[in-house]
Amino acid sequence: MTDHLLSKGSRGRPRRFDPNAALITGRALFHTHGYEALGIAAITEALGIRPASFYAAFGSKAAYFERIAEAYVAEVLPLEAFFRDDCPIVDSIAELLGEAARTYTTCSDQAGCLILEALRADRSGEGRRIAMRVAQIRREKLQAFIARGAPAVAFIATDVVTVTMAGMSAAARDGVSCVCLEQVAAVATVGLRSLIEGSAYAVDQ
Repeated sequence: MTDHLLSKGSRGRPRRFDPNAALITGRALFHTHGYEALGIAAITEALGIRPASFYAAFGSKAAYFERIAEAYVAEVLPLEAFFRDDCPIVDSIAELLGEAARTYTTCSDQAGCLILEALRADRSGEGRRIAMRVAQIRREKLQAFIARGAPAVAFIATDVVTVTMAGMSAAARDGVSCVCLEQVAAVATVGLRSLIEGSAYAVDQ
């Protein structure tokens, strides 16, 4: 959707409102402040539009956050980029966890994972429900990828990966360094390698 709106300080001259740019701005806002703490007034001020124009473009704060959350998981640490047919499952997981350590610590005021931090910070309400739905879809996709190479332990391996990433996200928000998180990722990978390769050995016997 494209709309002609008045930008702040434009002296009445119309500018073209870009919803995609608004999603990028909103991602930073939600990541920094959290869902519950961020009101429509703060969002529209950051976007340089009026509330009526915001509602016309996105419908509601919940719908706005949902679009941002879905775009986030598609663009940040996309599972398809790590779980490739030519890469062993354990190596894929190692790459995912290592990149998560670097991604979660790239920007100090947007540390951690947007979705995981929404689950941790917003204990109730629509923001948490949206984050839970998005996180569950991602978990199911992760389990399906792991099951392609390690079906016998796909469920528990998925638990290990998701819990490790949740802990890394929380630690990043608390200021833990990238180097430390990379070490955590490496240790978690050792355990996962033992689990996955052990399950493959058991099947072969």
